[in-house]
Amino acid sequence: MTKNNSGLKAAILTMSFIQMATNAVSSILANIATEFPDASVTTIQYLMTFPNLMIVAVSVIAAGLAERISKRTLAATGLLMAAVSGILSFAVHGSILILYVWAGMLGIGVGLVVPMANSLISDYFQENERDTMLGYQTGAANAGSMIMTYVGGVLATIAWQFDYLVYLLAIPGLILTLLFVPKQNVVTQNQVVTEKKKFKIEAHEVLFCVVAAVYMLMFYLGPTNIALYFSEKQIGNTMTAGTASSLLLLGGVVMGFFFGKLAEKIGKHTITLGFMALFIGYTLIYIKGQLIPTYIGCILVGMSNPLVLPQCMGSVVSEDKQRTTVMMSVVFAIANLGTFLAPAITTISRIVMHAETAASRFAFAGMVTGILMCVSFIWIQVSRKRRE
Repeated sequence: MTKNNSGLKAAILTMSFIQMATNAVSSILANIATEFPDASVTTIQYLMTFPNLMIVAVSVIAAGLAERISKRTLAATGLLMAAVSGILSFAVHGSILILYVWAGMLGIGVGLVVPMANSLISDYFQENERDTMLGYQTGAANAGSMIMTYVGGVLATIAWQFDYLVYLLAIPGLILTLLFVPKQNVVTQNQVVTEKKKFKIEAHEVLFCVVAAVYMLMFYLGPTNIALYFSEKQIGNTMTAGTASSLLLLGGVVMGFFFGKLAEKIGKHTITLGFMALFIGYTLIYIKGQLIPTYIGCILVGMSNPLVLPQCMGSVVSEDKQRTTVMMSVVFAIANLGTFLAPAITTISRIVMHAETAASRFAFAGMVTGILMCVSFIWIQVSRKRRE
């Protein structure tokens, strides 16, 4: 297997299409709220982020399983589960509870796939090429979610449950994974025998886990509230909300192509730049409340994603491939814990802003991300001076 194998790259990128699959339901949250009027706003929002709770547990377990089972098998199993969850959500959707069950199945699938995609990148790519692939991988995740969100919004004009069929996008990734991902893990192939050491997470690794969690907590306020915001402001229809969600993800796709070069020039300040994009994007959405400025704000919010997460992932990579697999899984798990808790912003925002509107939540997020932008800049500068 060569590092430049285009088939492996294609497999990693296509399996990553489902990383942000939960965004696909963002354009139908208002429809689901109408379908189940007894459910609270928070319950509806958690339907979108519930898979991330499963991802938290499964992604860490997957790192352990990768010591005994091939990464190819784990990724393929996850992709199959994601596709099946879409079919079941479309066919059986009579209650909020059953939708949560299928959402949990999706989460298990993603929890198996994404840690393997990140691990394969650390296995087969080095230094700048690795950073570039991490950026591409995040871009691919945004691209997959963008396709699912937009197509889902169109399908939802037939009936809201048709939206779930977009999870079938996992199938191309499944096919390419079976075709191009090696049947054996790198450690097995090279018959590397390492001495068993007590696993310990370093202080700087903990910090990047926290950054990933806090970032995802604030980032997912966008996808979980944009459809409600459009409904609240009476801007367009379901398809318009779907377009906004897709533009948010398009921003992530575009920035994914530039992360490697940016990281080479400004290093960990890509994190600061990411929080800046969130701050400007959320502020623009709140202040204007009109279609075009909201679209621009969504693009900026999306552009923040490949600036922060790949940096957090790349910062825990080491020469020990087994440790790297575990640490990347931990960062991904903690990030998804932040995603799962994102609807809690609704409660916190209501207390702080004394309002329970989507607009007030965007205003609150703008203030918080502005503070985080400043804090991250100071933290990175201080860290640089200590190293010098």
